Amino acid sequence: MGDSWLQRLVVRGPAAEVTAFRRAVASREKPEYRTIERECGTQKLSFAKLRTLIPGKPARRLDGEVEEPWDLSVDRARRLKDGSLELTYRFQLSDFEPDDLIVEVAKVYSRLCFVIGCVAPNVDEQSSRLVHGGRSWGWRLSARRKEAIWKQLVPEERDDNTDEVLWGEVQADWQMMDEVVAHWRPKMDTLVARVRRLGKAGRRTPHARRHRGPKR
Repeated sequence: MGDSWLQRLVVRGPAAEVTAFRRAVASREKPEYRTIERECGTQKLSFAKLRTLIPGKPARRLDGEVEEPWDLSVDRARRLKDGSLELTYRFQLSDFEPDDLIVEVAKVYSRLCFVIGCVAPNVDEQSSRLVHGGRSWGWRLSARRKEAIWKQLVPEERDDNTDEVLWGEVQADWQMMDEVVAHWRPKMDTLVARVRRLGKAGRRTPHARRHRGPKR
């Protein structure tokens, strides 16, 4: 097993489609827990199931072993003020990068927004990616912001405070994860609003046609 990476996947969009996604990616397999107590009885997020959702040639490009998320927890779905639903998966990986898989899945679930967050202490990585309709945008936490978080949460190491330092490092990693994921919230708001407008326009079109006068 390689070094572990903290990961987070946020899925947001129309409630019915987030619910459909949640059901489609769940597996009856037992998830693996290595550093936290078991939280899920079944694999609520399966990358193996995700890959089966991708059609044809894109699926063949993703052939190979996938690693299932471990230490998996799933937040309670949140309904936001705009009516959208947001679902957050928290997990770890050690031998698999899910970004390409999520980009292809986003083409299938084209009305949903996905944010993938990654904090990998062993390679000093604190980054995230927003994916929508097969398009993606990346972002990294600045060195200055990372230094500020580290200074705030991680005490200077002494002979008698090893546990305190380790706990501070864990808190710093999760704070950085919160920030790389939250970076995309304004753009997600914009994309979700656009999806909602297009949906309403599509529903109004037949009604408008029935009431439209004769062509001149």
